[in-house]
Amino acid sequence: MSFATWEVYRWVRKLRAKKKRSLYKQGFHLISDVTVLIYFAIFGVLFLFILADWMESFTPVVENWQGDLEEWMWILPFIVLIRACFQSFVYSGIPFTTSELKLTMLPHERSHLLSHLAMDRAVRQTTAIFAITLLIGGVTPLSYSFLFKVFLLYSLFLILSITVQWKLHSLNKWWKLLAVFGSAALLGALRNIYPEWNGWILSLILGSVLFGLNVYLIPRMMQNVDWDRVVEVNDARVWNVKFIGQLTKVDIKPPKRYGLLRTYMRSKRSKQRFKNIHQLYHRLWRHYLHHQFTYVWKTIAVCGVIIGVLPFQSEWILYVSVPIGIFVYIEMASSLFGDQFKEQPLLGVLPIEEKGWRDTFYSWALSGMAVLFLIFFLTVLVLNGFNLGVIFQLIGVIVWSTLDLRSRLIERMNDLQRKGFKHKEMLRLTGYVFLGACLYFPLAAAGIMLLIFTIYVGKLPFLRSML
Repeated sequence: MSFATWEVYRWVRKLRAKKKRSLYKQGFHLISDVTVLIYFAIFGVLFLFILADWMESFTPVVENWQGDLEEWMWILPFIVLIRACFQSFVYSGIPFTTSELKLTMLPHERSHLLSHLAMDRAVRQTTAIFAITLLIGGVTPLSYSFLFKVFLLYSLFLILSITVQWKLHSLNKWWKLLAVFGSAALLGALRNIYPEWNGWILSLILGSVLFGLNVYLIPRMMQNVDWDRVVEVNDARVWNVKFIGQLTKVDIKPPKRYGLLRTYMRSKRSKQRFKNIHQLYHRLWRHYLHHQFTYVWKTIAVCGVIIGVLPFQSEWILYVSVPIGIFVYIEMASSLFGDQFKEQPLLGVLPIEEKGWRDTFYSWALSGMAVLFLIFFLTVLVLNGFNLGVIFQLIGVIVWSTLDLRSRLIERMNDLQRKGFKHKEMLRLTGYVFLGACLYFPLAAAGIMLLIFTIYVGKLPFLRSML
C-alpha cells in the first residue's frame, strides 16, 4: 500500500464529506433552526435517561433473554455471511466510486485504493457498532460482557466477509444464490451431522473457511471485476442522501438493471416475443409487479416475521401466527389483483380471457407464497425437529393456502365484473380453524381435505347452510 495514495484518498473523502455536510446544512435550514436542534438534543438525552430507568423494571426478563441469546450467539457469524451474500446483489461492499476510478488515471494503483477503501469501511463500521454497543449497554440491563462478545464476533466476521461480498458482486446471479444457499446448507449440514458439537466449534470452522477464502481472494481482487457496474451502483449509494431526498422528493437509485430482481424482470426471456395470449398476460403482470415490488416485499417480510419469528416466543403462537400470516398474504395478493384494473382502466374494456388472466397472476402469487412455505417449514423444523407430522402440517398449509388464494381471486374477479355471488366467509373461517388445528394435531389436515371435497365434489348436507 502506498502512503501517497492514502493521502490522496483522504483528501477526496474529506471533500466528499464537506459537500454532504453542506447539503445537510442547507436542508436543515429549510425545515428548522439551531434553537430547535438544541431542544431536540436536550429532550433526546432526557429520553435516554427515562428509557434506561424504565428498562430497569424489566431486568429479570432481559436477563432471561440474555441467557437464551448467549446459547444461540454462535449462529451470528452465519447470519453475517448470509447477509453479505444477499447484499452482493445490490452492493459491492467496498464503495469504489467514480472519484476513485479517476484517481487510478493518475499514478495510483487500483489495488492500493481498494485496500484503503476496505480498511476504511472496516474501521468505520466497527466504530459505529462499538458506539451502538455502548449505547445499548447504557440504556438496557444487558451486561457489557455479553454485548462486547456480540460486538467482537460481529465485527470479526463482518471484516472477513467484505472480500467475499466484493467478488460475488461482479458474478452471475446464480453464483450469488449458490453462495446464499451454500452458507445456509453449511450451517444445516454441520448442525445435523455433528449435533454433539458445540456451536462455537461451528463458528470456528466458518471462521477458518472465511479466513482461507480471504487468503485466496485478496491477491485476486482485481480479476474479473465489472467496474462499470461497481462504479454506477456505488455512485448512487454514496450520493443518495436520504434527508435531502425526502425534502426534494428525488431519490437517487442505482441503475434499474442492477437491482436484486431486475435481472429476471429485464431478462432476455422477458423481452422475447410472445407466442400465445398467456405469455402476454405474464408480461403484463411482470410489468405491474415490477412497479409494486416495494409493497410486495414488505408484505412478504411482515408475513415472514409473523410465521418465522413470533413462534419462538412461545410454541402455541405458531397455531395462530401461521393462519394470520397466510391470510394477510392472500388478502394482499387479491388486492393487487383488483388494483391492476384500477390503475389500468383500459383493461376493463379489452377482451381479456378471464381464466387465463387469473391463472397467470395465480402463478406469480404462488412464487411469493413459496417463500412463506419455506419459512414455515424451517420454523417447524427448528421447533419440533423432523418427523412425519411435519409432512402432514406442510401438506395441510400448502393445500389450504393455494385453495384459498384461488377462491379469493375468483371472488375478486366476480366483484370487478359485478356478478352476483355468495361470499363463502364461513367456509374460509372453517378452513383457517382447521389449519390452526392441523398445526397442533397434524391429522386434522384431513379436515382441509374434507373442505376440498365439499367445494369440488359436492356439498355435504351439514355444511350446506354455510355454503
